[in-house]
Amino acid sequence: MNKNDFILVRHSYDDHSYIDGKNDTSLTQNGIEIAKEAAKKIIYKIDSNEVIIRYSTKKRAKETAEIIGEYLSKNNIDCNYISDSGLTELFQGSFNFDGMEHIERVNFLQSCWDDFEFCRKNGDLNHRFGQNKSRKIILQFGENHSDWSVRIAKGVLNIINDLSQSHQTINITHRGAIFEIQKLIEMVNGKIQFDDVEKYETTWMNYCQDYLLHIEDLNIAKSLTKKYISKRSGNENNY
Repeated sequence: MNKNDFILVRHSYDDHSYIDGKNDTSLTQNGIEIAKEAAKKIIYKIDSNEVIIRYSTKKRAKETAEIIGEYLSKNNIDCNYISDSGLTELFQGSFNFDGMEHIERVNFLQSCWDDFEFCRKNGDLNHRFGQNKSRKIILQFGENHSDWSVRIAKGVLNIINDLSQSHQTINITHRGAIFEIQKLIEMVNGKIQFDDVEKYETTWMNYCQDYLLHIEDLNIAKSLTKKYISKRSGNENNY
C-alpha cells in the first residue's frame, strides 16, 4: 500500500434469521469461510509487519476482524485491534415484531431503508429511521442521517490519525458506512462538495468485499473532516 492508503472491508455473512432492528448478529459458518478466503486476498495488499484493524461494534464486524487478523498473525503480521463506533451501522431503533413472520420483518425494515434513503438523497438529513412508519411496530425511532454521518466522519478521522502515524489500517464496517466513507474521501480529496457527500446510491456489495482508498493530503483531509463534522453537528460558527 502507498503511505496514504487504507482498506475498507464489509463484514462477512451473518445470521439473517434474527431481525429486530438492532441486528447484532454473529457470522454463520458460511460467513466464517468467506472471511477466511477474504483474508488470503487482503494480505497481498499489506506491505508492513504491523497493521491496525478497526472494526464496528457489531458482532459480525468484530468476528470478521478476528478471522482476518488471525490469518495475518499466522503470516507474521502483528495486529492491533480497535473497536470503533465510527464504523458501526446506523441504529435502526426498537421494534415490536411480535406475531410477524420473518419475511414480514425483512420487508418492513426494507421499506424503512427505502424511505430513509429517499429522504437522504433529497436533502432531508434529519429524517429518523422509521419515523414515517406504524407506531404499532416502531417503539423507538432510529438515528437520523445527520447524526449517523457525524459518527461515521469521526471514524474517518480516526483512520486519518492512524495514517498520520504511518500505520497501515484495515477497517471492518458495513455496506452503508462504506458508501458514506467513500464519499467523504472524495470530499477530502477535492472531488465533490460538502453537500454532495450524502448523494449516493446504496447498492449491493459482496460480503467481505474490500476497497483500497487513497487520501491525497492527510493534513487537508483532517481539516476538512473536522469541518464536515462541525457542519453536520450544526456548529456552523466553527465551519
